[in-house]
Amino acid sequence: MEKERRRWYKKGLNLIVVAILLLAIGSGVIFASNQSIDKDALITYGFFKKQIDQLRSYIDAKINELNTKINKMSNTTLSNADVAQLQKQLSTLNSELEKLKKQVSDLETKTKLQTQNQNQPKSGFIFTKGYEVIKVPRDKVIVFDQSTEFIVRVGKAISVVSQGTFIIDLTAAKDIGNNVQLPVNHLLLVPRNDGRGFKALSDVWVIINGGYRIK
Repeated sequence: MEKERRRWYKKGLNLIVVAILLLAIGSGVIFASNQSIDKDALITYGFFKKQIDQLRSYIDAKINELNTKINKMSNTTLSNADVAQLQKQLSTLNSELEKLKKQVSDLETKTKLQTQNQNQPKSGFIFTKGYEVIKVPRDKVIVFDQSTEFIVRVGKAISVVSQGTFIIDLTAAKDIGNNVQLPVNHLLLVPRNDGRGFKALSDVWVIINGGYRIK
């Protein structure tokens, strides 16, 4: 009986430490998990994961410290009432801990997905980070988002625009209509997102600053 009491006492102290530590960050975790995570999030997945890892290490250290103290308590005795009360507390703590663990896990997942999605296509477009070199395979059509700049470096490209619209040739200071071969090494601009782009008649290497979609 004494051994059973000691086991419950040890388990109870361990869970109490974990509960206190989680509750210390619980308000922040709960608040963060209820907020929308967007491109302006103040934390990144890497930062969040580092904090969680540090918390786990801290919890482990505290539990080990308690275990050392408990093992030295050779003369401690607990009554049946103490054991019953501790069992009730453990049940409550277990329930609260599971809720907090789920909230931490959900927030970690949201933060990870948000970080991954930052570089994913938005509204069907892929967005460059400044000027990037992109290959457009032969017979493929590339469509640009509004305000996108591009320069055809290598290959033959024919403009694809709707009637009455143009691709602006900033280098030559003129408009380029539909089905016109695009000049190489000219800075070109697509002012609106209305399907303007070009078809590659050969493999085309193009420098892009903005959004694009290859189809």
